[in-house]
Amino acid sequence: MTASANTSESVLVFAFQDLEDAREDFRQAEFKDAARVLGRFLLPLDREPLAGFLASLLPPVDLDAWLKRASESAGSFAGSAELDWPHDRAERVALQLAVSRALASKKLDFLNFVHHHFHVGTSLSAHVFVFNQKILVPFIRDLRRLTELRRVTSVLMQAMGKLPTSGDAILDNLLQDASNRFRDPAPAARRDAVEKLWDGWERLKTLDAAGNKSASVQVLLNTAAEPGSTFRTLLETEARALTDIGNSFHIRHFETNKAPVPSPEHVDYLFHRLYALVNLLITARAGQLLDKR
Repeated sequence: MTASANTSESVLVFAFQDLEDAREDFRQAEFKDAARVLGRFLLPLDREPLAGFLASLLPPVDLDAWLKRASESAGSFAGSAELDWPHDRAERVALQLAVSRALASKKLDFLNFVHHHFHVGTSLSAHVFVFNQKILVPFIRDLRRLTELRRVTSVLMQAMGKLPTSGDAILDNLLQDASNRFRDPAPAARRDAVEKLWDGWERLKTLDAAGNKSASVQVLLNTAAEPGSTFRTLLETEARALTDIGNSFHIRHFETNKAPVPSPEHVDYLFHRLYALVNLLITARAGQLLDKR
C-alpha cells in the first residue's frame, strides 16, 4: 500500500525507510567507501518530503565552533575530544546532519574525525561501525522524535475528522483527506492539506440554490447566522476574504502572478482559518437539514 493510498500514514514513512536502508548500506561499507556511501545516506534528506521538514525545523549551527570546543577540551589520548551534544533535539539533529555532510563532502577527514572523538581501536571497519552507532543511529532516532512532536492545537484536533456529513460524498472526502494530511509533520503534506481544504470550500459553496454559487453562499451563511446581524456580516466578510486568498496565492492556482505561501507556519495559519469557517458552516447546515426532517 502506498502512502497516498493510506492518507493517515505520514508521507515521511517511506523517506525514513530510505534512510534506514542507506544507513544499513553504510554499516556494511568498506572503510575506503565510507564517505561515498555516507553521501547516499544524505540523499533522502535533500529531497521532499524530508528536505522541507528539515528546512522548517532545524536551527542554524556553527559546526566549526562546536568541533573547536571539543578539540580544546581533549587530552592527549585518542578519542578524548568528546563531543558535547546539545540537549535541544532540533539543535542536536542539525549538528548530526552537519557532521555527516562535512564528512561526505570530505571537508572533514573520516578517519581523523572518528579517531579524534570516539574511543575506537586501529581497525578501519571499527571506525565505520562506531560512526554508524554514535552518529547515524541517534540521528534517525532524534529525527523520528521531531516528526512525532509536531502538535496540532487541541481545539482543531478535536474538530478534525468529526465534521457532520454534508450529504455530498466528494466534499466529505476532500475534507477528510485535508484533515489527514494536515496532521502530517511534513510541510509538503500540509500544503496539500490546504489545497484540499480550499477545494472543499469551493465545492461547499455550490451545494445549495441548485448550484448557483453566489446564491448558494448566501443560503449557507444564513444557516450559520441570522440574516442582517453583525455576525452574519462578519461571516460574509470572512468568506470573501478566504475566497480571495485562495485566488491570490499558490493554493488552488499556480499561475506566475500568484504569490507563494511563504512558510509552513503561514500554511498552518491558513488551514486553521478556513477550517474554522468550514466547520461552523457545515455544522450549522447539518443542523438545519436535521430540523427539516
